[in-house]
Amino acid sequence: MIAPVRKRVKAKGDHDCFPCTLQRIVIIVLAAANFVVCIATVCYFRQLWRQPPFDEEFSDIDFSRLYDRPEHSGPVPGPSQQHSSTGKDLEAMTERTTKAPTPELRSTDATEFVPPASRACPICGNKLQGPMPTSLRGPTQSCTWKELQDVFLSDLVGTGPSRLSDMKDFCIEFGPSCGGVTCSFSPRGIEEAMCTARASHAPKKSPTKEVSFVKECKLEASNCDEETAEWKAPNPFAKDLHGTAIVILAHNRENELRSCLGSLLAMPEASLFRLHVSLDDPAAFTMMEGCAKRVAAAHNMDVEIWKASARVADPEVHNQEVIKWFGMNTGKIAHHYWVAFERAFMDKKFEAAVFVEEDLVFSPDFLALFRSTAGLLEQDPSLWCISGWNDFGFKGTASDPCRLLRTTYFPGLGFLLTRKAWLQIREEWPIAPTMGWDYWMRVAFRTFDKECIIPEVSRTHHAAAKGSSVTSAKQLRLFEAMAFADIPSSCVVAEPCNHFGNVSYLLSQEYEAWLRETIADAPKISVVELKQKVPHKVGTQMPSLLHVVPFLREEFNGLAEAAGLLPRNTKGSIPADLRSEHYGVMAGKLVNQRIPLLLVDKRSSRGYLHREDQLR
Repeated sequence: MIAPVRKRVKAKGDHDCFPCTLQRIVIIVLAAANFVVCIATVCYFRQLWRQPPFDEEFSDIDFSRLYDRPEHSGPVPGPSQQHSSTGKDLEAMTERTTKAPTPELRSTDATEFVPPASRACPICGNKLQGPMPTSLRGPTQSCTWKELQDVFLSDLVGTGPSRLSDMKDFCIEFGPSCGGVTCSFSPRGIEEAMCTARASHAPKKSPTKEVSFVKECKLEASNCDEETAEWKAPNPFAKDLHGTAIVILAHNRENELRSCLGSLLAMPEASLFRLHVSLDDPAAFTMMEGCAKRVAAAHNMDVEIWKASARVADPEVHNQEVIKWFGMNTGKIAHHYWVAFERAFMDKKFEAAVFVEEDLVFSPDFLALFRSTAGLLEQDPSLWCISGWNDFGFKGTASDPCRLLRTTYFPGLGFLLTRKAWLQIREEWPIAPTMGWDYWMRVAFRTFDKECIIPEVSRTHHAAAKGSSVTSAKQLRLFEAMAFADIPSSCVVAEPCNHFGNVSYLLSQEYEAWLRETIADAPKISVVELKQKVPHKVGTQMPSLLHVVPFLREEFNGLAEAAGLLPRNTKGSIPADLRSEHYGVMAGKLVNQRIPLLLVDKRSSRGYLHREDQLR
């Protein structure tokens, strides 16, 4: 700090001396330089930590509406309407179109379709490995690193800092979400420097002599012939799903519908399915129907348009609170889903249907997920659906594109449901599922003791920047924290699909046996110990083994971020329910050390833990 200069009163006849003037100039120049350096440093750290802290960033977000959908135009019929539904009743709810055939889940029979010109090299095989089963065949990509001196990459991802080798591995696990690694200057060499993973690929000039390593990765596709016998082995759970319905529920967002349809129809396997768009906003019917027809025609596909009318409340049957709920977004969306379910399963009598929404886009193997696993729903009565969405599939935690899981928590956001399941669900559907149709579906799944198959890495992505579920860029960034698979489909139209390899471990008995054996054998770490490991000090890493974390539900809020189930600085940003769980068991990761975790509820009805660790 510069000491204040006393003001001297110049005596009569005094003259300024040259050294004094020079000293003042030097002081002014140094002060200006100091100010510039301070400003540059502040700008640099603002750029590095671009996102503000949680309290500022998420304090004004209504996360209770995180999974709401754009405003629709009709509420839900309840049990009083269900049992008396006739053809005329359904005709009043929807506009009739040509009735489709009634396809069944069956083996491949699609010879009329022409397969695509080439097949991608499959990354999943028929050999299972690891304490958490995966059919990942081994390294599927090779990465190179371009070293750049005196530059940094912006946008921190994950956690850190750590050594360069650890951060490179961590960046590879993050996939396309990580562009490279930036390390601080160290006089003892790069191996002693502290490094962090960054999202950006574009280097910027560093004022502190940082070193950056830009990542370039590519999928390996040269070893298909070496394991032809393995990956071509028959998959007993594969179903071609020829003639199965895909229903897109849409409101009035033309651009989102165009993106959704374009993403879906870009997959050659889409030709196996019957495409439907269900609309519920009469004011937008003409616009949305025209959009759907144009996109489908550009892909040489046909699309059938369904139109759902609004629910008219009956004051003699419904009280004022129910009538008010009918007019809310939640009520209108629930009604639209009811109409779509009824139309697909009761009117058209499809044995299975895939339901998506207009603001979703899809990974290249989205349809391969259903084709590889649909047979599980036939052979395992405890399964009701397959979904492309993992509620806890965040970057840095979800990294295995081959691993599939079972969950008692209905995920929604792009799912295949069977008619058999709907016949049971509709009997319990309430007049007003006030928490939303998807939350009520979760109640139904638990009531009937049913589960869904989900991928560790999501195959759907919420892409809209507008709508009742996303009202600001802040909410959109939360969805952007989700991992999203970019794996090409290894399936063709005219052959059975074996994209995920051996999926037999997802059958109830096999899954339970694996889970119990893993929990019994794995080392345990308490909730307190887990929190102490985040952040960790270099040199205090835990053994690279799967660890079990016994916990109580009331502790979940405090450990979710430490266990990698929520991104950094998003604690409390979504409801504190256990998502993607299997009877109180959730897969997580100690992100800093890349150690897999199984969080096991001490009160689980399945009693997975040793007796002394359980709480009854």
